[in-house]
Amino acid sequence: MTRQEENWVLMTVLKIPWYHAEKIEDKSDREFLLNKAKEVQDFMQTQQQQQQQAAQGMSSIITPDQLG
Repeated sequence: MTRQEENWVLMTVLKIPWYHAEKIEDKSDREFLLNKAKEVQDFMQTQQQQQQQAAQGMSSIITPDQLG
């Protein structure tokens, strides 16, 4: 990933302003933050999948109107 792509992830996922992301020079700090951003993305994706599954489960419920 390029530095620009890293900054984009830090900005969009962790809400770190671009100018602050650009100032993070320490490699271990950048790696730590990028790993945390990945964790957040994974968590959000899992929640989205759970919401979709719940919505699909709700759509399979038959209402009394549908029985008539």
